[in-house]
Amino acid sequence: MSRTLMSIITASILALASVGMMIGRYQILGEEVRVPAGPGTWKVTMLVQGQGTGAGAKLLTTTPLDFGHQHILDELYRSDELLAKPPDSKHPERRQVLWTQRPGVPNGSFRIRYEFYCSVNVRTPTAPMSELAKAINTPPHAGTQLKSEPRIQSDDPDISTLARSLTDGLEDVRDQFEALYRYVEQEIHSEPNLPGSGLSALECLRNGSGGSGGKSRLLVALCRNRGIPARLVTGLALRRGREQNSLFWVEAWVHNHWMPACPSFHNLGRVPASYLVFNYGDYPLVRGRNVRDLKYAFLIERPAAEEAAATNDSPLRRLLTRLSLYALPPPEQRLVEFLLLLPIAALIVCIYRNVIGLGSFGTFAPALVGLAFRDLGSLPGFLVFVSLVLIGWVLRRILDRFHLLQVPRLAFLLSLIVFVLISAIVAANYHDLAATKYVSLFPMVILTGMIERFWTLEVEDSTISSFRTLLTTMLIAASISLFLSLHAVVRHMFRFPETLGLIMAAQLLIGRYTGYRFSELFRFRDFLKPECPDTPGMRAFGGGEWRI
Repeated sequence: MSRTLMSIITASILALASVGMMIGRYQILGEEVRVPAGPGTWKVTMLVQGQGTGAGAKLLTTTPLDFGHQHILDELYRSDELLAKPPDSKHPERRQVLWTQRPGVPNGSFRIRYEFYCSVNVRTPTAPMSELAKAINTPPHAGTQLKSEPRIQSDDPDISTLARSLTDGLEDVRDQFEALYRYVEQEIHSEPNLPGSGLSALECLRNGSGGSGGKSRLLVALCRNRGIPARLVTGLALRRGREQNSLFWVEAWVHNHWMPACPSFHNLGRVPASYLVFNYGDYPLVRGRNVRDLKYAFLIERPAAEEAAATNDSPLRRLLTRLSLYALPPPEQRLVEFLLLLPIAALIVCIYRNVIGLGSFGTFAPALVGLAFRDLGSLPGFLVFVSLVLIGWVLRRILDRFHLLQVPRLAFLLSLIVFVLISAIVAANYHDLAATKYVSLFPMVILTGMIERFWTLEVEDSTISSFRTLLTTMLIAASISLFLSLHAVVRHMFRFPETLGLIMAAQLLIGRYTGYRFSELFRFRDFLKPECPDTPGMRAFGGGEWRI
């Protein structure tokens, strides 16, 4: 069996297996392959609007926690005016998205759309979810959750007098907490919870009314005044209906556990499972710098696949759901998305180099550079990158005078590049420029390797050839960045990771391709032009006349 035939057979097996797995999984899971479903699954859309002012808008939006029996999946960040930096895994107890103004976008109105699916009825939490729940529900440290805060004035004389009168004669902590809760629930009138942080504890007490934020702060202040550790919980009530705002409730440390209470919706001892937790503490869900007229709201929907999932709950379906990429924690979901895009980037490099015939600095350097700029999708980032390569090339020419060995030379070159980058960051900060948005994304190893290859090609071939290769490398990287920035491509790879089989099949077939490249057909086009039979230097080839 020839190697070409073996490659074709292997590629066919990979392609058939990939398509078969996709079809089979879709037949079992149905629309749940595309849309997460299951008991207690909801789709939440958060819309933020505002006006940017000053030296560029910056925003922090809080995202829900992934812990206990609530799981966050399939997050999506969209904005034409701002760039999103998703939360990392270093601080799972407070997940925040940093939004910064896109380069070249003038100050003005902006619009942010954050979508996610969540499940609040996870039967078997993952290890990270259980560990975070255990850390959040640990006993409070001595003296914590008892101090007064700017909006929770637990040491105010009016609050102190009220708390003493309500708990007079009560010795048990639970009885004291229930007495404080009943007062806030019954004596403080409820009112709509406006967007934002709402009333403080003292304002709510003096007004005799307040939204969920004001009433919950008042209850926390009363508890802390009586020495009962209490904390504010910010979240959302998952229920169908019109646009909703954030919801606040309270947790107090009573008899060695955190006891929840929601005075606005009359819940004591437990809150509904549909309460989605965003964070603990008196922190706004949305806050910004150099912004004004900031407002936000939530839209809550039930996935269409929910009903279909309830009618088919076979063991195989449960197994596939458990093994789904949607079951991963949010940071791992983003990591898997990045890893799934790497083979596509490598395939694009193969097409450019082996089919089209364009050269590049290395095989995977254009792929990694394109992925680094995938979220930016802007020309200035590539221009800064090319400028750094050219600066490094000049430094490499100066360094060559010392005739250093290869490894020390690369190490010294890397140090020089770091020095240049630090200087650029300081200069950008001095002039209030946004160059640091690009510099921070550069992989140093790739940058150093490209500079070394640029120098080597110049020595072996010519300066024109090295600049031409740099241009084609940036062209390939830009194509990868634009293609992998398409949301449809990213979603398809995450929902159907079996597509890797089709990608590997294409890579195998390209690996056995030995025909003409498109660039060669263009370069040798003069050899393919037919001439008159009586022209000297012609000979018959394949039934026609060709110039040689």
